[in-house]
Amino acid sequence: MLLAAPAGLLALALIAHPPEAVSSSPPDECAAASAHLTLKAEPSARVPVVCISPDVPLTFRFDTPLQPESVRVQKRERFADVAPGRHSLTLVPPKELEAGERFQVEVCFADGAAPACARFPLRAHPALGLSQVKVSRELRPVEACQEAEKAAQAEARECREEVRQLRAERGGPEGLRGALASGLLKKQGIAFKDLSRDVTQPEGNVLDLIGVHAYRAKGGVAVDVWLENPGTEAWTAAGAVLRGPKGQVLKSLPLWQPGPVPPGEPGARGTGRVVVEVLASEVEARGTYTLTLWDADQKRTVTVGPITFP
Repeated sequence: MLLAAPAGLLALALIAHPPEAVSSSPPDECAAASAHLTLKAEPSARVPVVCISPDVPLTFRFDTPLQPESVRVQKRERFADVAPGRHSLTLVPPKELEAGERFQVEVCFADGAAPACARFPLRAHPALGLSQVKVSRELRPVEACQEAEKAAQAEARECREEVRQLRAERGGPEGLRGALASGLLKKQGIAFKDLSRDVTQPEGNVLDLIGVHAYRAKGGVAVDVWLENPGTEAWTAAGAVLRGPKGQVLKSLPLWQPGPVPPGEPGARGTGRVVVEVLASEVEARGTYTLTLWDADQKRTVTVGPITFP
């Protein structure tokens, strides 16, 4: 979906005959994965998936001590490290992970209360792996209500921000009028930075980088990535994430891509672009990030970094 001019950071670049965006992919369960899990007392209660990524250590933190020697990790030999503690478990995922690959972790608790043990399904994702998951067993009624209220308030704040964004996009004029109405054309309304000479080209990238531009405006940042396809198959971005050096994650708004990056023809390579926009505070915009893009199969990825914003 193309972000409308009043809210999109790249309004000025897209006001003349904006092309149709590539249709979005089905929701990714890793994009909705929570870093806070509550274990129900019922044995049949399903535990949500926990996503892992290469080079992103994952730490489970439990509100109850673990039984010594109770940790079981499926295909443990593939993990670079498995380090159980009294109230924690740290896993260093394999460097060679295939997107969608699944594992299972089992732990048992030392206090004898229900549930006595818990199993956590792990799913490999190229970029949306969690660095920490807090695990608690079902709380007492009052505490449970308080915890649920906190979660609902956080979700409501996120929804309000999305609604505000959509209203800003739909409620104002388009084109230059929309850019003026949004304040993006005011002095220092949009800050620009050319990162094309600063970013690196990892060996695992399926596409080559030919240009990277970073933008910042009030309430958000954007990265405009220009790509060249040396392969024989077209490539369409299905998701993106910006990850900071301490594991902090900024999830993208719906991507904008004019069309698939086409394969090359004899004597020439196909080129295309992807625009990634993220809601970010002024403090968040100061960080250094790595951008990862992936296709619908999550197996053909593009990594761009370091990303800094003006």
